[in-house]
Amino acid sequence: MILKIEVLGWAGTALVLAAYVPQIHHLYVEKCAWGISISTWLIWLVAGSVLLSYCIFRNDTLFAFVQVINITAIMATIILARRGNRICPYHLKTALNSGDQKETVKRAA
Repeated sequence: MILKIEVLGWAGTALVLAAYVPQIHHLYVEKCAWGISISTWLIWLVAGSVLLSYCIFRNDTLFAFVQVINITAIMATIILARRGNRICPYHLKTALNSGDQKETVKRAA
């Protein structure tokens, strides 16, 4: 029974990792950080660090590993978002369709 619960934990860890892949890929390939709030990601970074401390204190290897993945992905997102200095065609089209054309054109230039 414990092994089945452990597998569930590792499956959750894999899902956490998979959830970050599209965002990091988009930031890396397109260099587009349209709509990303750095302050939100910084708060998540602090939260992940606090949770990692808690996991270490509790000797919870699985969730400590999840938090290390979380913190690594959050840091990658922040770094890539800060270097993102353009709007990809997908987000430009979305912004133009939403009617926010003046701000979009300023940011795209």
